[in-house]
Amino acid sequence: MYYINIFFIYSFLGFLFESIFTMIMGTNFNSGILYGPWTFIYAFGIFGIMLFNKFLNKFDLKKWLEVFIFFIGSAFMMSVIELSGGFLIEKLFHVVYWDYSYMTFNIGSYICLEAALFWGLFATLVNYFVAPKLDNLAKKVPVYITVIFMALFVVDIVATIIY
Repeated sequence: MYYINIFFIYSFLGFLFESIFTMIMGTNFNSGILYGPWTFIYAFGIFGIMLFNKFLNKFDLKKWLEVFIFFIGSAFMMSVIELSGGFLIEKLFHVVYWDYSYMTFNIGSYICLEAALFWGLFATLVNYFVAPKLDNLAKKVPVYITVIFMALFVVDIVATIIY
C-alpha cells in the first residue's frame, strides 16, 4: 500500500503544482489526460527519484557530490519521463499538452535544456526536503482511504477512455 499511497500523493501534488503554475503563468489550466485531481507523470517521476536515490546511497559519496550527481541524473531522468509522456499522450490521445519548440535549447517539442535544469532542481529539492516528510504520511494512510482512491482512479481511467 505504501507505493500506491506514494503514487496518489505525488500525483495530487503534481496536479496542485500544475494548477498553481498555470495560474501564475496566466495560461489555460490543463492537469493532464484524466479528469480527476491527479497528474500521474509526477508519480512516475518520484518513483524514478526514489530508485535513483537508493542507487546513489550505495556509494559512500561526499554529500555535495551526491547532491550534484543526483541533480544531473534527475535532470536527465525527468527529461526522459517528460519525453516519453509527451510522446505517448500525443500518440494515444492525439493531444499535445506541452511544447518546448519555442525554447532556445529545445530538443524537439517535448524536452529542452531549460526544463531539464528546472526538473533536476525540482527533483533534488523534493528528494532532500519533501520526500522524507511525505514518506511518513504514505505509511500512515489507512487502507480504506487507499482503496477509495484506487476505485476513484479506475473510474477516472474508464471515464477518460469512454469520453
